[in-house]
Amino acid sequence: MGAVSSSTARRGGGTALGDLPESCVAEVMLRLNPTEICGMARLSRTFRGAASGDGVWEAKLPRNYAWLLAAAGEGGGNEEAAALEAEGIPKKEVYARLCRRNGLDGGTKEFWLDKAGGGTCMTIYSRALSITGIDDRRYWNFIPNDESRFRSVAYLSQIWWFEVRGEVEFCFPEGVWIYHHVGDFVVKNSNEPLKIQFAMVQIDCTHTKGGLCVDSVVVRPQYLARKKGPRSHEYGF
Repeated sequence: MGAVSSSTARRGGGTALGDLPESCVAEVMLRLNPTEICGMARLSRTFRGAASGDGVWEAKLPRNYAWLLAAAGEGGGNEEAAALEAEGIPKKEVYARLCRRNGLDGGTKEFWLDKAGGGTCMTIYSRALSITGIDDRRYWNFIPNDESRFRSVAYLSQIWWFEVRGEVEFCFPEGVWIYHHVGDFVVKNSNEPLKIQFAMVQIDCTHTKGGLCVDSVVVRPQYLARKKGPRSHEYGF
């Protein structure tokens, strides 16, 4: 539709879509999400150039992207070195690197940016959790599971005292986060690691518990949970 309008305007002596200044196109793209930017890049050479601009993609990156790059292993894990390394590559490439799943703590945790909205997401594998009785095979076993990102899950056979706890320290973006869907907390500085704790507990010993699979804990922006609606600074488990 854009191509038809462009050619019609040119036949009438007007301005075609491709004649728009790249700076004007970039201003429009600042108001779009990454998926929309990539779609518009296919319209013309001007749009493609604007869609590759550092200014457009730096606006989509979290403010603490240098810290995230270091956490992903860039710059030898050093934030300053990662920041210097990021200066030498297009910000679109920085965004793409952070959208990959990046392992932490021996591969027991992963973080990445949501490609469509830029929100920071994290998965914490069951092996990184503190599970009461996990070393006793009468109660728990790690069993293969092709549906799991980590290829196995912790399976509970039977136990009286059910307790699963975990924590993670990470530089999450500012905004309101939801703690286990029962309370709120606020991140004041995305450059300072924040420790969050979570648990699933049932310690009523009048009956046993069993038949439960524990795969992982996921931290993600709430707009992903809702699937629709504008980007939000709210996050949850």
